[in-house]
Amino acid sequence: MRRVHGSNPFAAANLIRMPLRPKRPRPDRLSDVLAQLAKPAEGTVTLGDILAAVGERSFGALLVMLSIPNMVAGLIPGLSIVLGLPLLLISVQLLFGADKPWLPRRLARIEIRRADLQRMLEKTRNPLRRLERALRPRLAFLTAPWAERFIGLACVALSVLVFLPIPFANLVPATGIMLFGFAILERDGLVAAVAMVIVGVSAALFSGVALAFISAAGHTVRQLGITGS
Repeated sequence: MRRVHGSNPFAAANLIRMPLRPKRPRPDRLSDVLAQLAKPAEGTVTLGDILAAVGERSFGALLVMLSIPNMVAGLIPGLSIVLGLPLLLISVQLLFGADKPWLPRRLARIEIRRADLQRMLEKTRNPLRRLERALRPRLAFLTAPWAERFIGLACVALSVLVFLPIPFANLVPATGIMLFGFAILERDGLVAAVAMVIVGVSAALFSGVALAFISAAGHTVRQLGITGS
């Protein structure tokens, strides 16, 4: 048998016997986590359960999971009031650079019906999963630790708007908070930039509502003055 010069049979054997590096399992998407929380259809889930389900994904995941129900708050009466306060609290903690989110025991015990969560998922599952597939790390400076303080400030402002009892006015600010959460979660600066645009849109919309309310109130006062005289 002719020997090929320069060949190394031991190297070849090592190549054959070397085990393949196992692939790291990809963590469940947030849409999957929400789906698990919504099962079974009976019973309730607490905010503490949501916090536990988020695990190490921390602020970004929690912002997403608390903002999505507010996007369809019109389907669940009073939900914006229930989830608006925890959303505001988490945003304040992000603003001041807390290491991990925390909820007071009373807020952590707030319950949400699993049937309501399932109804919410039916409305948001497909667009949410399309968004999750599009996310990737980019424009890292917009999600750097110093930038998270500005994101926290923006989320505080949006959370206040979500908390206001204005029917069907939750969608735009809640969408902004959701995008900020995904931006932090996936370090996607482009999504953070889009969320900043939504902050401006929300400010413009609510400023218009406030001016209209003030104008209507002034007109009513003038009419009462004329009637009284």
